[in-house]
Amino acid sequence: MLSGRPLLWWPVDAFQRSPSIGAVILVVPAADLAWVRRQFARWKVRKPLHIVTGGKTRADSVRQGLAAVPSGFRWIAVHDAVRPLVTPELVKNVLKEAWAHRAAIAACPSIDTVKLARPRRGSPKAADGSQTIQRTLPRQAVWLAQTPQVFERKLLERAHRKGRHLAATDDAFLVERLGVRVKLVASSPDNLKVTVPSDLKVAQRLLKARR
Repeated sequence: MLSGRPLLWWPVDAFQRSPSIGAVILVVPAADLAWVRRQFARWKVRKPLHIVTGGKTRADSVRQGLAAVPSGFRWIAVHDAVRPLVTPELVKNVLKEAWAHRAAIAACPSIDTVKLARPRRGSPKAADGSQTIQRTLPRQAVWLAQTPQVFERKLLERAHRKGRHLAATDDAFLVERLGVRVKLVASSPDNLKVTVPSDLKVAQRLLKARR
């Protein structure tokens, strides 16, 4: 829960209030399907909304969502439901750049110095403390990917067909592999992803300050 509403309500509300969004597809785990449908039966949803079951991986779930999008839509915005502080303005900005470049994502310039690690031989895990620095990346060239990520539909569908075997953590990665340049749209660190309990506390404070 976030400010008295389920976390999922906040991003859905932002997309509902975005003039350029024509429909919303919610992709949820099978175990949550009935609960989500009950929730949205009570909420006032002004735009067409479809709720479908996700897959085993993030990429599988995006493909499930893509299959449910009505045929008349040319542009697809993919968003992590656990980014509750997305705004209609950010959605508009990313859409605008996607229309010009075929692909665009919200991203935040890094404020930290980023080190590329060289794992110790026999220790492939990134978090086991055995790495050394391979090199330091120029901070001005490092951006932290967020969502929404907006793509021309046929481009995103082709990217997923070509990259079906890959463990993609975002859709831009699959589109990049087609040789397409993806536009970066500056976003705020406030568009955070709620991953651990402390993130929820931060989101609560940010939402209260926004109000």
